[in-house]
Amino acid sequence: MFSLQRLSSLLTTRTKVSTLQKQNFSIPFSEVIATLYRLWKQKELKVYRRWGDAEKEILYRQNSCLLPSDELLYLPNQEKKVTLSLVTWNINSIRARLELLESFLKTREPDIVCLQETKVVDHQFPNWQLEMMGYHSVFCGQKSYNGVAILSRHPIDKVQYGFQNNYDSENQRFIRATILGVDILNFYVPQGQTTESAKFLYKLEFFRQMQQELEQYPSSQPRIVAGDLNVALDERDVVNAQTMAGKVSFHPKEHAEMRQLMKIGELEDCFRKWNEQPQQYTWWDYRTRGFEKNEGMRIDYIFGNHEMASRCRACVVDTEHRAIDKASDHAPVMATFEYSI
Repeated sequence: MFSLQRLSSLLTTRTKVSTLQKQNFSIPFSEVIATLYRLWKQKELKVYRRWGDAEKEILYRQNSCLLPSDELLYLPNQEKKVTLSLVTWNINSIRARLELLESFLKTREPDIVCLQETKVVDHQFPNWQLEMMGYHSVFCGQKSYNGVAILSRHPIDKVQYGFQNNYDSENQRFIRATILGVDILNFYVPQGQTTESAKFLYKLEFFRQMQQELEQYPSSQPRIVAGDLNVALDERDVVNAQTMAGKVSFHPKEHAEMRQLMKIGELEDCFRKWNEQPQQYTWWDYRTRGFEKNEGMRIDYIFGNHEMASRCRACVVDTEHRAIDKASDHAPVMATFEYSI
């Protein structure tokens, strides 16, 4: 995690943004700016701006920006605990469930939301409505299916749309960004249809491409991998393991690829860190009234590498927002992380 020690030492007296930019930081200056924004928002940083002969302290607003001539003053002299809440949610059409999403954001107030299956082309994504609620958003979508997005109450940096090697570029199933120094990867893995179909082979290959993607990232970087992975990892995650054995979403080949992904990324399942109980599902079939019967699968995950999993303080499935009329067939999963800056 980015340390404030050097930055705070530079801001014990008023310092211009342009002066900071000349410093040789160990991280890109865009990440320094993201940290400054966070401190400003939390009222730990004062920003002074000159208007002609007058000077004024500028208070943080959602559309605020820092100018090179602005002078900054950092106030606290001790570390502060930061609590970060992150949600993954297959929304199953963001436009059809925008009202539900808005209600969720108001009641739960998460810091970061990873959405899958937004089902909307980019120019129709409701980023303005979300901005009015205090959330920045980055997204890549398609009409009627697929689509992923990341919403954040904090500045979003270093956005990556799709795999670095351009795999599966015609389908919008992966988006990556850095928020508060944490690498956020949001995936929507193909469902696979049947084990005899080409779509199942596509699903297995998608997992292999995820593995190759993670191999390129530094393991020391704080990282969260989240999304609808369309695999129930063990018998606790399905209603009946014997009935599901060998079927799509519970096939040994899928299990092997997913475990290999976790090994390569040094990932831990945040939910299972806090809850070992069976019948804790995240998806229920509309057609069989699975939610009413609690017959579903746990196929939505928040993984953290050791740097983040060790800081996870809770992870729950929000069934309340699955029980609402005309909800998505998936429930939101929320994890809370705590660390010092």
